[in-house]
Amino acid sequence: MLKRAMLGGLICMLILGSWIGNILYYQQLQLKEPIILKQDMTLTLKSDYAEMLYFNVLENKHKGKKVTAIQLPDDPQILFQIYPDQTYTHHVMMKAAAGLNQDELGAKLPLTIKEVLVYYNEGPPATVPIGEIRIEKASEKRVLDMVSASSSSGGAGDYMARLLEKVELDQVDVAVQDQLKAWVDVELNGVPVEDLKFPMALNNNEAITLSYHWDIPDDELDSEGLFQSFIRFHFRTQDGHAIVNDVPISQNMHLSEVQVRHLVRSGGDQQ
Repeated sequence: MLKRAMLGGLICMLILGSWIGNILYYQQLQLKEPIILKQDMTLTLKSDYAEMLYFNVLENKHKGKKVTAIQLPDDPQILFQIYPDQTYTHHVMMKAAAGLNQDELGAKLPLTIKEVLVYYNEGPPATVPIGEIRIEKASEKRVLDMVSASSSSGGAGDYMARLLEKVELDQVDVAVQDQLKAWVDVELNGVPVEDLKFPMALNNNEAITLSYHWDIPDDELDSEGLFQSFIRFHFRTQDGHAIVNDVPISQNMHLSEVQVRHLVRSGGDQQ
């Protein structure tokens, strides 16, 4: 009887220990504050349609502080819709989205946004850093006529385009901050852009191919941010005018379960 009692007590202790361990583990993965993911983004606005600006907000799935509204400090009239975007084991990624156009921002362009005003369901609002978002006017003249495009979830993509007139190509670059440029490889007509000789003469109706590939390390805190950018072509026309045409590339707009846990355990630190 004594052995049975000791065995029963041991089993109860193991169950209790497991239960307490699960509670402590759950508490470790709960956010004290929602996290607005930092991002590196360039948006180019045209006069004929709106471009979407996104913020991703990581919150606890159940209890805890929630984001109820986001405002741009200098443009409070721009309204963001907030909705669930991705669900994880203990958390949910909310997306805040608003359409931007040249008419609303007008003479303020080019504009750089580094922080937003965040409202919560409890407590006062707070000004939160969000990395860097650059908003510019798009070139009204197109030299590149896109023929086809493809992309993969692994961060690779291809474009084919034709020239609408005879031009010189002075430069090809990626509109992201310098520390991120090492994570993306870009080729033009099968040649890495850093190996090309500029200026490059291109003829009317000439076809060009563009390919890119992101290689983002999982163990870098920066990899838990959001990147949405452009490959930029800097052209010069026959009459000497400079024209910039952009080709959009997107990557890392969602986080994996592993990245979310890493981010939570770091206290939201996204250096």
